[in-house]
Amino acid sequence: MRLVFKALLGVRAEIIRKLADRLTLAAAVWLAVGLAVSAFVVWAFAELADEVVEGESRRFDRAVLLWIHSHFPEWLDGPMRLITALGYYWVVVPLLAVTVLVFYLKGWRLSAVLLLVSTIGGSLLTTVLKAVFERTRPELFNSGYTASFYSFPSGHATVAVGFYGALTLILAYRLHGLARWAVAASSVSLVLLIGFSRLYLGVHYPTDVLAGYLAAPLWLVFVGVVYVAWLSAQGLRAEEARREDR
Repeated sequence: MRLVFKALLGVRAEIIRKLADRLTLAAAVWLAVGLAVSAFVVWAFAELADEVVEGESRRFDRAVLLWIHSHFPEWLDGPMRLITALGYYWVVVPLLAVTVLVFYLKGWRLSAVLLLVSTIGGSLLTTVLKAVFERTRPELFNSGYTASFYSFPSGHATVAVGFYGALTLILAYRLHGLARWAVAASSVSLVLLIGFSRLYLGVHYPTDVLAGYLAAPLWLVFVGVVYVAWLSAQGLRAEEARREDR
């Protein structure tokens, strides 16, 4: 698996080097940052996956789940179920459809495409990884809540970052000042709450959620790099057009 990750990093590095020659300095910096983040995410996910496969995370996973179950009150069950619902496809898909339509009508066509690609790509990536690792879900306590399919990585965590994270990236780029920070803070809080809800309900191990948070950024960084590169290219075209008009 690590050899595959290294090969993917090599291909991505070559693509970024070729693109950087044609883009502005700002875009080149974004591409370099994207590569660095991607490299860290790949390394972290590979290390975490090895820990899970070898069973070295079992003690940590059990301890954290049991601690959450014994220290958090039962009245959180209702709110946690509502929050965890925000990560299900039957909630995310309608939200995605409405958001994409709004972006399209506002003329933000690339933003609409990127959000669509980010969400669908993250979901597909999680499904493939679940089928590869085939980790069963925890059964440490009965919360009255059930979940299907495999456990690693958490699909809720991946979708939360893939959809809500990409949406935040798009909106934060277009907003300024306090509004930008408010959107970013709200999104981070929501993504973390969705992950915590899976632990509270006992349907995921902590390493499942961490892996979901790591899997999504790899795809999200790629989408973000494409987005910034396209905006930079648009800026170059606009500048060239202004020079020709003079």
